Amino acid sequence: MKILVVEDERVTRTRIVSYLKEWGHHVVEASDGSSAWTVFQDYHFDMVITDWLMPGMDGTEILKKIRGSELVSYLYAILLTSRSEKSDVVAGMESGADDFICKPFDKDELRVRVQAAQRIVELEAALAEKNKHLAEANEVLRAANTRMKESLLAAAKIQRSFLPERVPDSPGAEFAWVYEPCDELGGDTLNVVPLDDSHVGIYICDVSGHGVPAALLSVHLSRFMTRLDGARSVLRKKNGGGEYEITSPTDVAAELNRHFVFNNSSTQYFTATYGVLDLEKREFRFTSAGHPGPLVISGGKGSLHKARPPAVGFLPDAEFQEETVSCKAGDRLYFYTDGIFEVADRNGEEFGQQRLCDVLANAADQPLDESLRCIVRAVKAWAEGEPFADDVSLIGVEVR
Repeated sequence: MKILVVEDERVTRTRIVSYLKEWGHHVVEASDGSSAWTVFQDYHFDMVITDWLMPGMDGTEILKKIRGSELVSYLYAILLTSRSEKSDVVAGMESGADDFICKPFDKDELRVRVQAAQRIVELEAALAEKNKHLAEANEVLRAANTRMKESLLAAAKIQRSFLPERVPDSPGAEFAWVYEPCDELGGDTLNVVPLDDSHVGIYICDVSGHGVPAALLSVHLSRFMTRLDGARSVLRKKNGGGEYEITSPTDVAAELNRHFVFNNSSTQYFTATYGVLDLEKREFRFTSAGHPGPLVISGGKGSLHKARPPAVGFLPDAEFQEETVSCKAGDRLYFYTDGIFEVADRNGEEFGQQRLCDVLANAADQPLDESLRCIVRAVKAWAEGEPFADDVSLIGVEVR
């Protein structure tokens, strides 16, 4: 260790310096506090041994100045004194001393005190080195997290590009939608796809899980469902005369079931509701694949269409059923994922589909987009400020 010895009595100082050098330490000596402070500012020391009573700046004053300085590493301080009263010990420790040696001192006592100090200094140095490596590792992690965050935000932007850029402008119906993923990337996807002048395809899907795996399947599903031209279009096909024919909801569900087969390695699957709104007939034909059907608000009252199993991909030969909702002007259809009605309050009680139905029925006199905001506010209030644990997605349709 590099040790600073401050002692105005020459014989004692020479004795201490001799012992320390004998034990292999590098020693710098000073005869008073002022010269010690000057030396201290020019060199790095691991330890200081200082007499208490000295002319000018005494030992406690030099220790206070040292403790008040910006030390690179911990410095161990031993105060030499002939004082042994409790009040003296307290005063010395408050000035910054780590240990005391009473005069006259024994060589072996000094040796063991210095050895104890060396262990502490070495432990402090080892801890500082570990903290340095930890800080460097944390900086690497921060940089990696920043890059990951930027990548996730870029991916989220790409994912949102598959959502409706703007709702279709149709004389036969009004459309609105809400999409709030619980993370940067979500597993829900939805869209409103004009199929021809009088038909609109509407789908909402919920991929199992969260994060990147769910988002990747969600994006793939969005691309698959929005392709309208070519032989690979699932929503409409060209007939022998070269004209497009709209695919029935059951055939769309069957095609999804063939294409997105459940994978045991990834254990991913999704639920879906897909339907075709006939704007002229005011009729909505849909198929549920393990997903809630539309919530219908008519005459200020709401009715639910429960999910029909199975989810997509579980059963290779699954048969999906088609249902029809006949509407009149002013009726509303709402499509949603389970993230909205499974939101729980602090007691664990879920918001529930019936409460969802009641809120939307009460908002029937509000504009369509405002009714969606009403339900989001109601669900957030139910969660009492807690973040959503699942993605929340909604589509609203008002038949004109």
